[in-house]
Amino acid sequence: NNRFCEIALKMKFSLFILIFFVFLIYGCTSTTNLESKTKSESQELNQVFQVKAPLQIGDEPYDFTVITTEAKAVRLSDFIEQKKPVIVYFMATWCPYCARDYAALSKVYKNYEDKVSIISIGLDLNEDLIILREYKKKYPALEKTIFAPGQNEILVNYRITKTTTKYAIDRDGKIIYIGAGAFSEEQWKQLLDALTK
Repeated sequence: NNRFCEIALKMKFSLFILIFFVFLIYGCTSTTNLESKTKSESQELNQVFQVKAPLQIGDEPYDFTVITTEAKAVRLSDFIEQKKPVIVYFMATWCPYCARDYAALSKVYKNYEDKVSIISIGLDLNEDLIILREYKKKYPALEKTIFAPGQNEILVNYRITKTTTKYAIDRDGKIIYIGAGAFSEEQWKQLLDALTK
């Protein structure tokens, strides 16, 4: 009887070890499957649009077309062709630093609105035209600025990870400033003056 119990115990132990190894092998295999799935997903994403090299000061910006809150298609290269300086600004309606930026800009932009265009692009892809249109109403002094929902390709190519990221492009179509963080009125004036020289 004891001998039978001993054999049964050994069989249970062997079965436990076998099950353990089956799960271990399955776990490793499914991780490999997950890795290959991730690779194939990122390859598909790269086929949708070609990820470009990071932009630096002195570079020409990557072109894009956005649909504005006024339902117009706006292309960045149109401003460059017209030799008009432009600031591409990445924002979100829930961002307190963007609100601070827009409040400061509101106090100085009237003197520059015909000389420098500003394109505000949503970093939060869940924020649509309606949300951005309502948000823009909070800043009547920025009526001539452009607000548009973001797109994956733009966010990836411009390496956008933070709200308040600014790309300032001069009349020659060259980037003269890249940075992030809320500006004071004086900082906005300095950037806008540099663009209108």
